[in-house]
Amino acid sequence: MSGSGTGAGPLPGVRAGTRVVLVCLDPGVPVFGGKGCSVHVQEVLRVLAATGADVHVVTTRPGGQPPAGLGGVAVHHLRLPSGRTRAEREVDLVAADARAGALVRDLLRGRERDGFVYERYALFSCSALETARDLGVPSVLEVNAPLPLEQARHRSLTDVAGADERTARALRAARHAVAVSRPVADWASAVAGVPVDAVPNGVDVDRFHPADPRRADDGELVVAFAGAFRPWHGVGLLVEAAARLRGLPGRDVRLLLVGDGPTRAADLAEAARRGVAVDAPGALAPADVPAALRGADVAVAPYPPGRAYFSPLKVAEYLACGLPTVAAAVGDLAERYRDGEELLLVPPGDADALTAALQRLRTGPALRGRLAAAGRRAVVERASWRRTVELSLAPAVRRLPGRVAEEVPA
Repeated sequence: MSGSGTGAGPLPGVRAGTRVVLVCLDPGVPVFGGKGCSVHVQEVLRVLAATGADVHVVTTRPGGQPPAGLGGVAVHHLRLPSGRTRAEREVDLVAADARAGALVRDLLRGRERDGFVYERYALFSCSALETARDLGVPSVLEVNAPLPLEQARHRSLTDVAGADERTARALRAARHAVAVSRPVADWASAVAGVPVDAVPNGVDVDRFHPADPRRADDGELVVAFAGAFRPWHGVGLLVEAAARLRGLPGRDVRLLLVGDGPTRAADLAEAARRGVAVDAPGALAPADVPAALRGADVAVAPYPPGRAYFSPLKVAEYLACGLPTVAAAVGDLAERYRDGEELLLVPPGDADALTAALQRLRTGPALRGRLAAAGRRAVVERASWRRTVELSLAPAVRRLPGRVAEEVPA
């Protein structure tokens, strides 16, 4: 399928007037914020809203006002108490989940033929999906990460058994469960003993598009990274590779580092110490990121080892902008894109391989041109947000009594 980032018209089971309730109870996901997870939620909302559906969001953290294009979305804010211990916060999440289930019941009672629930998986959240099942309303559960494992490893998780049990309940209640990569799908399937499909993240190929005219192929080579400055995003690896490039023949290199986070100061200090030229505009609003990327020549997603289940949004966004891209081979990137034809993949955490790939692009204008064209074509044909949402919704309504069969692609 080719097409725009959001498209318009009916989706499987969703058309003008359908009431869609998107549930996102993770307090770490500000629905209308600027984080990558926030962008993901907003793009799904845009696709749903483009159908003319009556879209509602149930969230513990709105994160601001709806951006342009989402002003018609009804927001239901389930507030959480502040100043709580970890154990108390987990109890609060269970209580918020119960409130979400009751709200979904109120919003969808009597709408079995024109209602839908789309939930982003969150710790301790299952009631909305169980309510949809009880009402006979189709539902989708989108799983983005093995949250109990992440919570226990990087923060703390008091009620491990409760988190696992409610995760299994959510997966079993959903009419269709999807995950952003095959490793995440395998984890979720093992937790609940149900099939889980892998549906990768998408990109808005209308907003993220190549520069016109393209940057001149002279002067500094601008290498872009867009995302959070956190240890698992590997900005330090990119700084190391850029420092090594200074000792190799070719154009001068300048890093364009878009974003903010806890390692930003240290990463920028290391770049300065190593003599690496950097532009670091800080965190940008999601609407401003495409223009920033179009000011680059190539882009990098330099992940370290140990995060093998990722489905990086930034890679699809880089490719949509026509940027020759070097990415660590995390998640299922190697299955989604053709290495050497649509992008260059390197082992996670391998500074030598990252440096070598960047040097190939630095000294290979023809290679940059081929990757730019093929990468853009790949996401337009295979990774629009519209396609992502269609693949998630279709199995939830296929062969469902009372739904229009021709809405559902085979």
